[in-house]
Amino acid sequence: MPTLLHLNGASGVGKSTLARAWAARRPGTLVLDIDELRACVSGWQDDFVGTGNAVRTTALAMVTAYLGTGHDVVLPQLVVTPSELDRFEAAAAAAGAAYVGVVLRLDPDPLLARLHGRVPTPVSTVVGRIIEERGGDDLVLRGQEQLLDLAGPRGLTVVEAAERDVALSQLQALLSR
Repeated sequence: MPTLLHLNGASGVGKSTLARAWAARRPGTLVLDIDELRACVSGWQDDFVGTGNAVRTTALAMVTAYLGTGHDVVLPQLVVTPSELDRFEAAAAAAGAAYVGVVLRLDPDPLLARLHGRVPTPVSTVVGRIIEERGGDDLVLRGQEQLLDLAGPRGLTVVEAAERDVALSQLQALLSR
């Protein structure tokens, strides 16, 4: 059965890096990075949130279509709104696929070190600007706590993201059940 593996977590935790590493070990897996998809839309830098909302609808259609081919999708995307999580779970169900939700977690100091140490890209630069405008490091740490609070009631598995190979092993064990 195809699977939508949703890697959720705070900015800088390593969602995209882990998604690429996961897919590299599983040929045919689609890495659907919504932030990269967003950057394909003209004017996204000036309307990051609005473009993201529109692109998520496109991503949902892509998830359903690709899972429908019998292949897996890994989605590295921060989602803190339960109704948005519902949309991704429904997209997987519509394709007859499993949904596996994961929250990646890091201790505060390593999380912030990763966030501030990222190689600048157009997307990470805009995300960094938005984070600073909305509360900086405190916003990121509060967001991680919000995700961890959401994990239990939503049945999301928390995976420690400190070591990539350990996190990959935890994902493998989770998906082997």
